[in-house]
Amino acid sequence: RPLAGRGGMEGPAPWKRLSKEELEDQYSPSRWVIRRGAEEALRTYSHIGDEATKKARATRKSLLHVSYGDGEGEKLDIYFPEGVSEASPFCLFFHGGYWQSGRLFPGKWDL
Repeated sequence: RPLAGRGGMEGPAPWKRLSKEELEDQYSPSRWVIRRGAEEALRTYSHIGDEATKKARATRKSLLHVSYGDGEGEKLDIYFPEGVSEASPFCLFFHGGYWQSGRLFPGKWDL
């Protein structure tokens, strides 16, 4: 069950009382899918992401596998909009989570 806010409670935060398994459950969005099972939701999400990435790579100027750290997995892909110029705004978003399953892009190094 989702954890409620502290609501003025004294003492340690509720998440500190959870086991490792319970914490994993709280931080695994696929476990909270209501309309589909977790596996179907992951397959659907992966398929949509794969297709969007293929389309972006085929239609947009990009810089792929740009290193931002020393590790092999510390890379990002940058996609540019049409009509990009030096005056174009820029926004960079790093997801604060971590990979639990799947991979960045199937066959990502083959492209």
